[in-house]
Order: sequence, then C-alpha cells, then structure tokens
Amino acid sequence: MIEVTKMDITVLDEREFSRQLKQNNQRAFLKMIENYEKFIAPIMRAQGYKRINQKERTVIFSFGEMTFSRSRWKKDDTIRIPVDEKLGLEPRSRFSQELLYQVTKLANFMPYRKVVSVMEMLKEIYITKNTVQHALDMAGELLAEKEEYDSLSASDWSEDNQDKVRAKKVYIEGDGVWVKQAMPDRKKKSIELSHFVVHTGSKKGKRNILKDKIEVISTRCHKAKDRLMDLLTRHFEITPETVIVTNSDGGKGYSPTDFKDLVSAFKPKEHLHFWDAFHVNQSLKKNLRTFPLELTKQAFKAVKSRDKGLLETVLDTAESLIKSDKKLESFQRFKRQLLKNFKYTDHPESFGLSSKGIGIMESQHRKVTYRMKNRGMYWSEKGADTMSQTILLNHTGELRDLFFGEWRKSYQTIKDQEKDYPGHFQHTQKSDYTLPQNNRSNRKPKYWGALTDERD
Repeated sequence: MIEVTKMDITVLDEREFSRQLKQNNQRAFLKMIENYEKFIAPIMRAQGYKRINQKERTVIFSFGEMTFSRSRWKKDDTIRIPVDEKLGLEPRSRFSQELLYQVTKLANFMPYRKVVSVMEMLKEIYITKNTVQHALDMAGELLAEKEEYDSLSASDWSEDNQDKVRAKKVYIEGDGVWVKQAMPDRKKKSIELSHFVVHTGSKKGKRNILKDKIEVISTRCHKAKDRLMDLLTRHFEITPETVIVTNSDGGKGYSPTDFKDLVSAFKPKEHLHFWDAFHVNQSLKKNLRTFPLELTKQAFKAVKSRDKGLLETVLDTAESLIKSDKKLESFQRFKRQLLKNFKYTDHPESFGLSSKGIGIMESQHRKVTYRMKNRGMYWSEKGADTMSQTILLNHTGELRDLFFGEWRKSYQTIKDQEKDYPGHFQHTQKSDYTLPQNNRSNRKPKYWGALTDERD
C-alpha cells in the first residue's frame, strides 16, 4: 500500500510518489508469485512432478527490476519452472520479453544510448547500450525464425484465395537505400538496403494513402525479391485481368528486365513499366548542367513531348562539346541508357493511369532513412538488415506480433515434431539462409562483429 502521510500544503514531489508506487508494485508482484505457486503446486503434483528446490532469480521487467524466488519441479528427466513459464521468461535471461520488445521499438526511433536515457528517465529502469544490442540481436533471430516458419507453412496459404486482395491494378516499385558500413576492413564503404513497395493505388485522406500496401527490405537484393514474390503470392490474387504497373530508377537490380522477369511469374493481362520521373529529371539536370541552358530545356521538352529524335539531337550536340575523355565516357553511358530506355519515360496518363501512387519510393524510404542515415550512423550488414525490417514492422503495427504472435507457438510445435520425426518437415532452404544460433556466446562481440551494431 502507498504510505499515508500527514496532509499539508506542500507541492507534491512526483518523484517520491513514483517511488512509493514502485514499491507497491513490487509487493503486488511478489504476492502474485506467491499465489501462483500455491495455485500451480497441486496441478504439478497431479501431473507426476515433484518439487526439488527453490531458486532465486532477478529479472528486469517493463515495470522495473524484480528479485523473486520460485519452485523447480522434476518428472523423470524433465525439469519445469512454472513461474518462469507464467511470466514468459527465457532460460537464463535477465530481461523479460516485453522489455526487449519495448527497447526494440524505441531503438527504431533513436540511437541506442538515447534508448538507455529514455528508459531511465521515464521508467527508472537502468539498462545499458548492450541491453539494446541484445534486444536487436533477439529481434534478428526472431526474423530468421519467422522467415523459416513462413516457408514451412507456405502450403497453408498458397491455395487459399479467400482473403487475398483482388484488384484491377497492382503497383510495384523498388529502389535502394545506402547506409554507411561499419566494417573498416572491407573496401565496401556502404550497404544497400533493397526496398520494394506494393500497393493497389492511392486514396484521399488528410494525406494520400496507399491501399493494400506491403513492403519488403533486405541487405540482399535477391532476398528482397524472394520475399516480394512470397508476399505477392500470399496477399494478392493476380489474374489474367490484372494490370501490373512497375516503377524504378533503372539501377542495378531495378532495371526494366528485372521487373519483367518478376512479373512474368504471374502472367497478368498487361505489364507497364516506368522509369521514375524524379530520377529521369534528376539525371538530365546532373548530366547537362555544364552545358548551355538551352540544351537542358530542349532535353526536357523532348521527354515531355515524346520526341526521341529531338532528344538524340540534343545529346549529340552536348557530346560534341565535351573535351575530356573521362567526361566523354561518362556522358556516353548516360546517353546510351537514356535512349535505350526512352520508352519507359512516358507518362502514366498516356496509358489511362493516374500519376498518383506512382513514384512513391522516396517518401516510403523516409521512415528508414530518418533512423539509419546521417547523424554519423554506421551499421554492420546484419544490423542494418534487422533494424530496417523492424522499422517496417513497427510502421505497420506488426512488430509486437514478431515477439508475441501465435506463430511462435506454431513454429515451436513444428520444431518439436522435426525432432520426433526427422526428415518429415524437410523443405528447400535458400542458399544464404542460416538458422539462429541457440547457444550464444557470453562474450561481448566487438562492434564490427555484432549482429545488429549501430555506431554513433
């Protein structure tokens, strides 16, 4: 109970009142443990278990650090700790699942050290940067388990079209986000996050909203495409009447051919690809900025009026003005790409489409770039992969499901059955997929070896 103090007109000290509330919470928690021990004891005995001893444990929960004692029970070679099961605690972990979830959620918005400060200020919970690191490591393991679970349960949803989205048009866009690499021993200074977005158009609200939107992101482009294919199959019913519209900047991994290969698996009515207008305009400005302004104006006019002949004349004129061999080679690459892909610079309106909902990648990147770019942030590949994926899950409200969803029980059931019936649940694994390590070392890894490191 909260201490009853003599009434006076002194201003309430919220810190002292909070301390009393915390003490009251601790007493209530210990009383709950005591009551549960009494409740579960006859149930355990009825199941053939014998109480062997009592052990103390200290765990940091989302409501504070608690030290409590609980009974251990044994039946044959099986040892169970009912209180730990009731609290959802992992063996030997100092942190509750709820705390790790909340820490992961906060880490999606702020650097690890800021998470530590926020937890201390708002909850008087004292953790370290390594705790945040541990939470993200666990999120990475859960992402790997969820991916395997989705693969194992694919047959459950591949034939069920009842809940799939059926739309006349499906829009797919892809682009890369570059973040700084935290591995100084590598020549590669940046990591590319391959980001794809699928939706069925936009609707008006206070802001335009993409309908039926799904996103995938990965540090490996081919893996992002595999996930994209899985999600398209799972969430959308694409028929011979469906039109698929794709849009990209034409870079490596996002070329018209790449999207053509992806779309061909679904056999839609039509596939329309566009070279992202923002990137086309940006490329024209960048490559023509050293030439007379009139050439730039004519180039934009040629694209707008769909006059490839005029565009070729403008580019030939600009090429003739270049004196440097190095600059000439660069310009010729730009010229070849622009002329080769000129047909993809057409306007959506020419095909009876609205430009709204096309060219949305830059705005969709923002939630990732806000957290992961600039501000002196450096990432390991695994860390960038985990952080970017949890950001997307947090944005869609699915992060909690990663930690507490029913899929975890189903996944554990499948793994238990695999032990009982080896080979029965075999499935094709992607070549780069590895299961999370169950026995993790207690040694703290250096930042370039950490799974989810962030350096600031």
